[in-house]
Amino acid sequence: MSQPQFSELPGARERQLKRRSQNPLFTEECQVVTPSQLEGARQQDLDEVQQFSTALLALLNDVSAFSGKEETDKILQTKERADRLYEQCVGLAGEHERERQGLLKLNEAIMTAIRAAAGEDPLALSELEKEQQARAIHLSLLEYPLIADILRSDAVIEEDQLPPTILSADDEAIEKALGLFSPEQRQLLIEEARQIKSRLEQSGKLDKHLEKKFSLLFALAS
Repeated sequence: MSQPQFSELPGARERQLKRRSQNPLFTEECQVVTPSQLEGARQQDLDEVQQFSTALLALLNDVSAFSGKEETDKILQTKERADRLYEQCVGLAGEHERERQGLLKLNEAIMTAIRAAAGEDPLALSELEKEQQARAIHLSLLEYPLIADILRSDAVIEEDQLPPTILSADDEAIEKALGLFSPEQRQLLIEEARQIKSRLEQSGKLDKHLEKKFSLLFALAS
């Protein structure tokens, strides 16, 4: 069976189909990507781009109407909207660098307003600094498509597909992704990965490349 023609810059749903397609880490059923599945995933990804654009325009319109005297709660709500849109933006189909940079600049402007509202309160300023440090780490993780897809609220990666999806990533992404899970969750990943490895051994499909992937996951997740 020939490999489907995937988009150069796919969205989250098509990206997961691409991971699955003819990938021995997944079950035989998951490895088959039909034209209708691909078309459906692309359409959903395009619909999400449109929804994002509408929500971004609404946010920018609201911000442009600010008087400079907004209550802190309103500023924080605006920041939450901008953060959610950024998380969505990094996983969209197509090129959205301009929107991504715009949301980063908007966040900087919002944080400046929040700091101004905090005044000289050392506790408030300390909390803001901690939040910014945590956000910087979060943004760096979102640079990995795997992590952006795992963190989505609509679960484009089904639970039973999580272990083979992680194993399909490059080594750096595997390491970063495992940091998202608790020790108990990592133990479950190890157990499921062992089952996948056993299946591949029995079918004679466990090559050296895959062997290294399993060894890395077992070492990092233990």
